Amino acid sequence: MTARYCIDPLDPYAEAQVLVTYREGRPLPALTSVLDGQGRDLLPDLSEACIRILQLEIAVYYGPGDPFAWTLHAVDVAAAPALA
Repeated sequence: MTARYCIDPLDPYAEAQVLVTYREGRPLPALTSVLDGQGRDLLPDLSEACIRILQLEIAVYYGPGDPFAWTLHAVDVAAAPALA
């Protein structure tokens, strides 16, 4: 398991950090805990959007392999309609 400091997704000013522990995964890591400055685990209370933000931060800055492998998962958008 690996641990990295990331920007706290709940901090509106992006000044606080959280300690994120995770298991390597492709294309995104699997988070196991998100500890704030007081040592509380925030992971159970984080929304899917906040978890995705942390996963993408880790994938972009610390991820092994292809630095753009995560891009397919960066935005959950329906595919454009096929041209006839």
